[in-house]
Amino acid sequence: MLINSYDRTEKGCASGGNSQCSRVQSEKRRGRPHGGLRSRIYSIIVIPPLITSRKDLLADMSRVPLMASNSSAQEIADRRNMVMLQAGLPGNSWTYCVEREQLARRSEWFRAMLTGPLAPPVTDSPPLLQLQHVDKRAFDHFLRYLHDEPVNFISVSTARATLDAAHQYLCPELARLAAAFLEKKLDEITVLEIYQGLGLYANNSTPDSDRSPCSPSAPMSPGDEANEIAAVCTDLLFKCLFVIDLSPAVVLHQERFEELSVQEVAHLARRDTLNLSSECILFSALDRWAAAECRRQGLEPLPFNKRAVLSDEICFSVRYLLMNDQEFVSGPMASGILTNEECVHIVSRILKHPESSVDGSLRSASAVHPSMLSDTPRVSRYKCNTQDCNMLKPGKKERQDNRKNRRKECASQGQRTCARIGNCLIQVLSCVFD
Repeated sequence: MLINSYDRTEKGCASGGNSQCSRVQSEKRRGRPHGGLRSRIYSIIVIPPLITSRKDLLADMSRVPLMASNSSAQEIADRRNMVMLQAGLPGNSWTYCVEREQLARRSEWFRAMLTGPLAPPVTDSPPLLQLQHVDKRAFDHFLRYLHDEPVNFISVSTARATLDAAHQYLCPELARLAAAFLEKKLDEITVLEIYQGLGLYANNSTPDSDRSPCSPSAPMSPGDEANEIAAVCTDLLFKCLFVIDLSPAVVLHQERFEELSVQEVAHLARRDTLNLSSECILFSALDRWAAAECRRQGLEPLPFNKRAVLSDEICFSVRYLLMNDQEFVSGPMASGILTNEECVHIVSRILKHPESSVDGSLRSASAVHPSMLSDTPRVSRYKCNTQDCNMLKPGKKERQDNRKNRRKECASQGQRTCARIGNCLIQVLSCVFD
């Protein structure tokens, strides 16, 4: 009966219109027990959080405290401890993300740069520091050294740049590694690349020509990084000078000689131990260097500009009196670097003219001081081992033959000199009147 009455009620709603249907439905709601009402109220309380929008859900979750607060703070601290370092020139650089504290512990330079008053501000994102003064590959070797990783050099240029970085960042052990590699690769081809700028790191004392490249240096006190690096560079500098003295013709002919500083050129030119077969080799190298220096200063490489950049000290470090007349006329005299009065004075000294025969006006106008001209041959002063010296020392018969040959050579040279006197004097006078 209940089912039938329910069916009739539904049919009545369908046929009797909306008013009758609504009245019947309201009566049904009033007739339901209170338990259904409580269950519906419960559903209103529990279900809405499950069906709220995503925006409201995120807003509610933002008010809930995170359980892993300690780990989050550690991540923020680690991120603020990082710094970006860009090594090398713009467009040819490498970028590294490193820890401030680790660099500060291993390098005093970075300790002052990253933790001192010069340190960049602490931010959530790592700041970028540009290190344009250091080569990118040299800085890579420096970081490998700080992380206790093996440092393997391939080229002389990278090892030389690493030596610069080791001096900059006060790393004596890295400087020793670079110097050891450079010493193995040291020859007449690579010597100028190693020698250039090395004197800036060496000790202030001027290198002594009497010192052997194999002689030990005095030990440095521990903890003095700057002096340790200076000792390493000084020892390497002596080895470079030894190679230059042995093969000056090959070394001075290289283009890299034109890139040396004026102090380095002056030091090499006045060395007594250069094994030169002719002073023309040195003068030709100085002429090329003077032309390059004029271009660096924005000057035309004219003779008077070359003389200005050479200065009298470098210009007269060439021992013109060791040349013969032809070498001087075709070399220094033809270059125009020396004045006419200087040329006349030097030629008269080369030809061994008595001083009274030289015209007094030219002698007084000459700017060449006697102390500026040297006829002392350049000889090697390096001390060799006893065994090596015995091997190089000629026997008695060889010494006698050498003396005979020298006498013959001097006699023939005197005859040739007398034959050239007239021709040379004509050339000198023509240059003077020109």
